[in-house]
Amino acid sequence: MKAAVLDKFGPSTVMEVCDVPKPAINADQVLVEVIAAGVNPIDWKIREGWMSERFGSDFPMILGFDASGIVAEVGANVDGFQPGDHVFARSNVGAGGCYAEYAAINADTVAAKPDQLNDDEAAAMPLAALTALNGLREVGRLQPEQRVLINGAVGGVGVYAIQIAKNMGAHVTGVCSTHNLPLARELGADQVIDYKAQNPLATGETWDVIYDTVGYLKHSEARECLTPDGVYITLVPVEGIEFFIPGQTEIKPRGGYFLVWAPTAADLEILAGWVRQGKLHSVIDSIYPLELIRDAHERSQTERARGKIVLRIKD
Repeated sequence: MKAAVLDKFGPSTVMEVCDVPKPAINADQVLVEVIAAGVNPIDWKIREGWMSERFGSDFPMILGFDASGIVAEVGANVDGFQPGDHVFARSNVGAGGCYAEYAAINADTVAAKPDQLNDDEAAAMPLAALTALNGLREVGRLQPEQRVLINGAVGGVGVYAIQIAKNMGAHVTGVCSTHNLPLARELGADQVIDYKAQNPLATGETWDVIYDTVGYLKHSEARECLTPDGVYITLVPVEGIEFFIPGQTEIKPRGGYFLVWAPTAADLEILAGWVRQGKLHSVIDSIYPLELIRDAHERSQTERARGKIVLRIKD
């Protein structure tokens, strides 16, 4: 099978598309014939060696945590899937393995793909939307009618965070650049702030949750804009925050937390339910063929993507 492979850490040029053996599955996995894969910032951070302590340095390495495709094989212990099923998944196997024509994925991180999404849209969703869901639900403990500020409102996580916060009944303020304000409104933001024209932390307003999806805010400043029991969440570790570990970390009033979470099929089903109800959709920035994986990573590294970047594995 063809896959985008790296044999060492480094710039985008270390990735090569080549032929590698099709992965074998264990009893708890499914083999997915990948049609499309999502590209996320964590991918190039792994590629550059930033996260070797977490993901190791065993080469050759195949990146990619998001996939949409067709089940090709089913492990002996797996119920609920059979060959031919159309699925989407957030892999938690090694560095993901989805930049390939086939990926071995743990069955408990796979769900049926909603018919309302094509493969590009489905591949864009898992990691980013699950990040938004887990942040708002587990760390933010978001309740109906609470107020949420989403910084980076039209980025890969932000486009889902707006929609999910609205689905949870919140009042949402989106922060983005001037030309992205209309998209933030279309996604459901009740209020928008152009960060080029105004500092979102200098408006005099307060929020129950500040979700910084790009890590540009300082917790020391953001905490002053929180309600007494509010919380600051970041996807990029910044000064003054703690790592949030589900079931272990105590949420403190006006505390700041870096989100840690684990993918589950149950959470994918929550996303799929909203999709079927017309309450959640993907925003695609760009689509690249597998052969242009380097270009896809370079686009991601600009940190200017409007929505998600997708890698098309098969037509």
